[in-house]
Amino acid sequence: MSSAEENGPRKLDDVDARSMFSLQELDPSPVQEEFPDLENGMQTPDLHDLRPASLNRSPSNIPATNLGLRGYNWDSWLSALQKYSTYPPTLFLLLHFANTSLIPLATRSVPDSDTYLLLTRPVYQAPSLEHLVLTIPGLVHVASGIALRSIRSSRRARLYGVESRSQRSMLSFWPRVSLQAQLGYALVPLLGFHVLVNRVAPLIHDGGSSGVGLGYVAHAFTRNPVFWNAYYLALVAVGVWHIIGGWAAWMGWRVTTVRRERMHKKGSLEGYLKQPENEQRSRRQRKMWWTVNGLAAVGASIWLAGALGIVGRSEQGSGWEVNGWNEIYNRVPIIGSWL
Repeated sequence: MSSAEENGPRKLDDVDARSMFSLQELDPSPVQEEFPDLENGMQTPDLHDLRPASLNRSPSNIPATNLGLRGYNWDSWLSALQKYSTYPPTLFLLLHFANTSLIPLATRSVPDSDTYLLLTRPVYQAPSLEHLVLTIPGLVHVASGIALRSIRSSRRARLYGVESRSQRSMLSFWPRVSLQAQLGYALVPLLGFHVLVNRVAPLIHDGGSSGVGLGYVAHAFTRNPVFWNAYYLALVAVGVWHIIGGWAAWMGWRVTTVRRERMHKKGSLEGYLKQPENEQRSRRQRKMWWTVNGLAAVGASIWLAGALGIVGRSEQGSGWEVNGWNEIYNRVPIIGSWL
């Protein structure tokens, strides 16, 4: 047998071996039209887990230690922080809901409701306790959500082989956020302004918020009723929907945390085979949607009935109180004189 004949089969074997090895190196082709939602805890698969086990080993055949810092571990830690950081603020807001809505609705008087607010003020307006219950958990919740979304966005970009800036912007998490995330991001400036008016401005003028009560809030409606009615309407509606939607998601009722999935194409075989299952799922989703949004609508309506219907329509206080409140509102940075 000649050398050419010997090299021929050998070259073919080498080509076949390289072809098979290159096929093993190929990343899986994305088949989903929608990306996994960022709010429901779904994770994109790790590229290393999709390769054969032999290719995941280090050159020395010694398994490399990762010290627990792989992507899914970061996801679990950040998801836990995002979830459990909502527990203390929820207790705070339930107490605040009673003081600013339920008690005014029961007493029909702002001065009488202020006495109950004074009883609970040491519980949730003490500087150390308030920061421990509300400020720190709120910052942790927002920061963990942004970090979790950024990690999953970069991982999704690597999975789909993003090369240009335009492709990265298409896969970016900011244009593709759910309703729950949109409500959360909208709530941040609304709460920030609330803290500015009710905590920062009194701290600048009086050295604390001991003089801030329902009468102080009611006086704001007499100064600029159009602005404050619109502001508290937005604050309560966005806050209640975000809180109830978030708790529904923790319990498995993902209504505000997912986008509506695309319907199957007309005439597809999968649509006919899974029609009973899809109808049952649609009925369950409609039930969850009406339940969650109904609870949010009822909660927001009760809160606004006490805040706008009772506190917002209260009469002005005495002369010295009004002068002090005017001074505090005027000390609000930038827009104090306009409020």
